[in-house]
Amino acid sequence: MSLRIEVLSGLGAKAPAAILVEAEGRRLLLDAGGALYPGQSMAWAEGLDVDAVLISHDHFDHIGGVSALPAELPLYCTPSVAAALPHGREWRALPERGQCRIAGIPVITGQAGHSLGGVWLHLDIEGGVFYSGDACRESLLFPFDEPPAARVALLDASYGRYDTPQAQCREAIARRLCEPRVLPVPVSGRALEMALWLDAEAGRLGVSWNLDHFCRAGLEALLRLPSALRREGHDAVIRRLLGASRTDSPMLWLVEDRDDDPQDWPEHRLLHTGYLTLRRQRQRAAGELDWQRWNVHLRLSHLRALVRQLGAEQVIPLFTTEVREVNDSLMAEEPALSEEGSDAAG
Repeated sequence: MSLRIEVLSGLGAKAPAAILVEAEGRRLLLDAGGALYPGQSMAWAEGLDVDAVLISHDHFDHIGGVSALPAELPLYCTPSVAAALPHGREWRALPERGQCRIAGIPVITGQAGHSLGGVWLHLDIEGGVFYSGDACRESLLFPFDEPPAARVALLDASYGRYDTPQAQCREAIARRLCEPRVLPVPVSGRALEMALWLDAEAGRLGVSWNLDHFCRAGLEALLRLPSALRREGHDAVIRRLLGASRTDSPMLWLVEDRDDDPQDWPEHRLLHTGYLTLRRQRQRAAGELDWQRWNVHLRLSHLRALVRQLGAEQVIPLFTTEVREVNDSLMAEEPALSEEGSDAAG
């Protein structure tokens, strides 16, 4: 048997995710990402010839390119992720945690710790090919399942060599909550765990807060999932949070990220906690908004532990400009850790 892997998009930069894996005469596309900003290349979708596409999760840079694919191409995703597909797009179910065969290739899935319904993918071919999608080990709500061994690891390295623990990120964000703030967030990702944290933090600070109906709907969707797909101990808090009455003019707002501009919130100041588009990077440089990361991707020490666990012989860091540096750090006995990371990473 022969194995061929081609990163069509997502190698060397934060870009649409699209990875081609060819084995046993079959070709699978892992993710079908959309452009993160106007003018970003979508050339990966041109002339594509695959047997099936597997979607890891519903964030735009992993699912936004589905509309560029032939409608008859078999597409696999979890039921939660299917809600983000173009209207009427047919799909086939990936298990949230389990095994299946796609185009004759054995596939194992597990929870990736990053988003609602998001999974990592393991192809049981040529010693194993593991694709993390976007993944995180630090989520308050989303579990990360330990994957089986794999000779090749395609890993979410969005943060490069950054290695600041989540507890420090939360402390840094808390220090910025002393003035009216709006926190725009992806609903199926950090919005849900940040809602729990913000509820406790606002209580500690004695300030009012609210979440928009999109974030509320995300929490309701989370509760509808099987309980094994979320970390234990939070259901009662989520129900209380959803049932509480809140002011329409709070000091702190948690809202779906809808490409908000500072002028959209004249009484509040925007605080972003993840990926910054080029426009937002310019706004931050001009002092128009603030940014402080909330970890939703694998940081360096977690990448290193995952590589050891997988027993990977070949590692391909994805979605980072620090490909060589990350590879060197992962393969070194004592990696040089850094708390710095690209502001553009989610």
